[in-house]
Amino acid sequence: MASTMVAAGLTIAAAGFAGRYVLQAMKHMEPQVKQVFQSLPKSAFSGDYYRCKVKMTVLALRELPL
Repeated sequence: MASTMVAAGLTIAAAGFAGRYVLQAMKHMEPQVKQVFQSLPKSAFSGDYYRCKVKMTVLALRELPL
């Protein structure tokens, strides 16, 4: 039982240190991430391509003989 508690404590401590490291790394990368998102075209997130693809599929299905 004691070894389980020690293992659980070490796991929680490791998760805490890893989380802290990730947060610090994200702070340093934030300007670069913002720049990448601003440089992407707006149409990349609009969903027009997928919407058009669905409409084309529906039209093709309507033309199939039943």
